[in-house]
Amino acid sequence: MYNLQVPRAYQQSPVCNSQQRWPVGMTISRGLIVQAPLISRRQLHVVSRSRTNVKPASPTPLKFKDYNIPSHDLLMPDFCIPLILLYPNPQLSNPSASKTAIINLLKKTLSETLSEYYPFAGRLSSSGSHVDCNDEGIHFLEAQIACSLSEILEKNPVRDEKEGYGHLFPPGSIWHNVSYSRNLMAVQLNHFSCGGIAIAVILSHRVADGLTLMSFVSYWARLSRNLNDQEKLVHRSPCFVHELLLPQSGNHNLTATQFVAPEKNWITTEIVFPHSKVDKLKAELEMQDEQQGIIINKNYTRNELVTALLYRCAVTAATASNSGTYTKSVLLQAVNMRPVIDPPLPKTSVGNLITCNHIPTDTMNETKLNTLVGQMRKGMMQLRGSKSMVGKEAFALIDKYTKLIYKVYAISSICKFPLYDETDFGWGRPVKAAVVDTPLVNFIFMMDTPSRDGIIATVSLEKQDMENFLANKELLACASF
Repeated sequence: MYNLQVPRAYQQSPVCNSQQRWPVGMTISRGLIVQAPLISRRQLHVVSRSRTNVKPASPTPLKFKDYNIPSHDLLMPDFCIPLILLYPNPQLSNPSASKTAIINLLKKTLSETLSEYYPFAGRLSSSGSHVDCNDEGIHFLEAQIACSLSEILEKNPVRDEKEGYGHLFPPGSIWHNVSYSRNLMAVQLNHFSCGGIAIAVILSHRVADGLTLMSFVSYWARLSRNLNDQEKLVHRSPCFVHELLLPQSGNHNLTATQFVAPEKNWITTEIVFPHSKVDKLKAELEMQDEQQGIIINKNYTRNELVTALLYRCAVTAATASNSGTYTKSVLLQAVNMRPVIDPPLPKTSVGNLITCNHIPTDTMNETKLNTLVGQMRKGMMQLRGSKSMVGKEAFALIDKYTKLIYKVYAISSICKFPLYDETDFGWGRPVKAAVVDTPLVNFIFMMDTPSRDGIIATVSLEKQDMENFLANKELLACASF
C-alpha cells in the first residue's frame, strides 16, 4: 500500500524562509536577493545530476505495441518541446522526509501516467514513422541546483545554462532533436538550495503538440493529488484519435521529415501585457472603428489584440532594421484544431492537432490592428468544420512562405488553458510555468500570467530587431518588460 502524506501548504513568498541559510556572497536588502555578477555566474550551476528510468506501471497490450504516427505528425520536426513548472518550498511536517516523499510520489504517478500515454514510453523507429511501444520507459533525472528559486524567477526563460533555464533540463534537450537513444520524453526534477523545486518535461514534437504535453502533465498532477481515487481521472484519459482522422495503412513506408534545430542566433525576452492596458487599447480601437463606421471587428478579444500588436510591432522593428524598407511578411497564428474539426475532438486528444491561420502582409498598411484581427477571424471561419488534418500541416506552411521569400512570424497562444490550476501535484500551484525559449527566430509564445491578470509573451527576434521592438511606442503603451 503506497501512502504519502504531502501537505498542500506553501509559504506566501517564493523565496526561502528566514531560517534558510543563504549561499556565500549573497545579501538581503528589503527582501530582495542581491548578488555580484561573478558570484552569480559561479553559483548558477548543477551541483549533481543523477538518472533513473521510469517504466509504465502496467504493460502495453499487444494490439497497441505498434503506434503508427499520423501523416500530418510525420511532417513535424522531432525536436523536444520544453515545459517547466517552478514551485516554492513545501512546509512539510517532517522536512527530513519531504524530498524523498516527493520523489517517490512523482515517480510512482509518472509510471502510472505512462501506462495511459503508452507511446511516450516507447522508442521512435529509425525511419521516424512509427513508435515501438515496448515500455522501455523514460529518463527521470534529479539535479541539485546551486541557487535559490528566486534567482531563477528573475531570469528570462532562455536555453542558456548560465543566464537562463538550460541547466534545469536534461543536457542538450531544449528544442533539440530527440536523443537518449530515441526516447520521446524525459523529466528532470530540480532541487534548489532554498528547498524549492522545478519539474522540467520534454516531449518530442514528432508525436505530440504543446497541448498534448500539457494534458499529460495535467493527468500526472491530478493523479498525484488523487492517488487513491483514480475514478476522478476517467474523463482525463488520453484519446488516440489519429485513426479517425486519416487512414494509417502502409504508414511504415512513409518517410518522416528530417529537421535539424538551428543553433540559437536570436534574442529571447519575456514581455507582460496587463489586462488593464489591453482593455484600454481595446476601448480605443473600438471607438476608432465606430467613428469610421467599421462594425466587423467589434468586441475584440485580448488574445486577438495582443497577437496583432506583437506582429505589427515585430514587422515595424524589422522595417527599421532594414533602413525603412518593408519586407513581405506573414503572420502564422497557431490554431488548436480539436474544437474546430467536425465533429469536435476531445481536449485530451493526442497528436499534433494544430494548424496555422496564415495572414500575409505585403505593406505596412496591412498590419493595422483591426485589419489583422479581421483576417484572423476570416481564417478561423475557413477552418471551422474541417473533416481532417489533410493539407493543414503547420510546418508545411512555414516552408511554403519561406520559398515565397516571406519573413515568417509564428505566434502560438495557450491563454485560457488552466495550466496553473492543472499542475498542482498536491503541494499547490506553481509560481511560474513556461515554455522555454523558441525553436526558431521570429517565434512568439503567449500564455496567462500566474494570477491571470495579464498575458506573458516569450518573444524571439534577431538582435537589432529586438532593440527596435523594445523601443516601439505602441508596444510600450501596453506592455512591461
